[in-house]
Amino acid sequence: MNGIIYCRVSSKEQVEGTSLESQELACREYARSKNIRILKVFVERGESAKFADRTQLLDLINFCRERKGAVQLLLVWKIDRFARNVGDHFNIKATLMKYGLRIVSVTEPIDSNPEGKLMETILAGFAQFDNDIRAMRTVQGMRRKLQEGIFPWKPPLGYKSANSNGEKKNEPDRPDQPLFGLLQKAWKVFSTGAYTKAEMRRLTESWGIQTQKEKPISNQSLDNLFRNKYYAGILVDPWSGEEYEGKHLPMVSCEEFASIQQIITKRNRSIPHQKERPEFPLRGVVRCRTCREYMTGSFSRGRSRRYAYYRCNHPRCRDRKSYAAELIHSEFRTFLSGIAPKPELIGKLGELVVQTAEERLAFSKTKHMRRKGQLERLESQMRELISMRAERLITDQEFLSQKALLAERRFALEGAPASDSVDVTEIRKHLNEIIRPLSCLPETWQSLPTAIQRRFQRLILPVGFVHGESGTAELGLLFRALGDLDGGKTTAVALGGKSWNRILTEIKAFSELFAAHQASEMVPQTPVPKYSRE
Repeated sequence: MNGIIYCRVSSKEQVEGTSLESQELACREYARSKNIRILKVFVERGESAKFADRTQLLDLINFCRERKGAVQLLLVWKIDRFARNVGDHFNIKATLMKYGLRIVSVTEPIDSNPEGKLMETILAGFAQFDNDIRAMRTVQGMRRKLQEGIFPWKPPLGYKSANSNGEKKNEPDRPDQPLFGLLQKAWKVFSTGAYTKAEMRRLTESWGIQTQKEKPISNQSLDNLFRNKYYAGILVDPWSGEEYEGKHLPMVSCEEFASIQQIITKRNRSIPHQKERPEFPLRGVVRCRTCREYMTGSFSRGRSRRYAYYRCNHPRCRDRKSYAAELIHSEFRTFLSGIAPKPELIGKLGELVVQTAEERLAFSKTKHMRRKGQLERLESQMRELISMRAERLITDQEFLSQKALLAERRFALEGAPASDSVDVTEIRKHLNEIIRPLSCLPETWQSLPTAIQRRFQRLILPVGFVHGESGTAELGLLFRALGDLDGGKTTAVALGGKSWNRILTEIKAFSELFAAHQASEMVPQTPVPKYSRE
């Protein structure tokens, strides 16, 4: 008769202890006494009792499906190791029975007779009862923490937990600088009412603000941020909706939070369709100098023809002036001429980018090989430790202590972030494609179709510019880096971490934008050497 073994523990502490070994040992002893041939052992390490979270159980079911009829028994240490929910237990049992398997608990009297079936149902019910009690106590503990002013879960963006070792929280969350300060700045800017959430997302992206997964903030995440009362120092009980005063440092005051909620509520959530018009390429980019709101475009009819104007149509604007479109376009062309980098400057930045890419790639490979070697040494040390225990060269206490230490090191190595994946050839390709268009920005801008112009303008100016004050406009990270290089601040371009990723993203975005339009239609055909480090 053939069988398989399933073992599970639900915490790291049990993984480091002897629970898994005890379960497997008891199952193997049972198999030997019953003359059962074990084909495979499935071990679930530190997983919850939820069916969807258990990868080894899913692998077990697939194993049985592929070998239908070849496996007759599934050995478990106890029923509660198999499932902690009566429904899950009998659903999984029914699935396994289709493949010819019967579940056997090696420490409990369950069998196919009526008494055994009753005992199996009772044990499964007790497992669910115990699980429900644990869940209830967990909820009670979290609600008690909320009442004490401590957020029991992982803190939101901009904060970090005071308990970095994974223990239960006893202290309020602390600000995570400099991210806390940048988000606080975002709250202040949004409270002016001059920016939409989409514009705020682009602005935070240009500041280098990223989520904990090192990705730019999405529209939904930004909406959740401005709706989250946690940032105003208020903790909300998700079960009852009651609010408590938090002990953490608020990012904004309650008054500022309420003001921003009014701005969000009053603003129309639907975005009307805007027809692209080549006469107004800067619509949604140029802002009124009085109220800082975006100006719209319209025509004024003269005696013989119509004239294009940009005008502010916002209700709270005092002036609501109109400006000739050519005046605004001339200002923007002058602005582009002022920030257009020289080809050699882009090449200089390209050298830094490629050099950083090569260094990061080399470092990632070295780190990967070092980690692989360390894991192999840990596995070897674990085998030696088990051998020493089997030969009674060390005591049980020494074995458990050393095993826990090795397991902790392995968890730390396996949980380390993945190595960077950098394609230096692709970076060089993108750099070569943007040198000529960026070195003659005014001509490039005028040659682009209206739809592509908007993408081009957003990359250069994430939140547009104020008419008459274009010199103080907020530039994208790539142009800020080029400006630092032009000013001789070679150390100002910190090509590392978040800045590195954002600069690469903008270089790729410009390259893809220019690739969408033929080069001969975009830029003057002046001979500019291709970027190369050779």
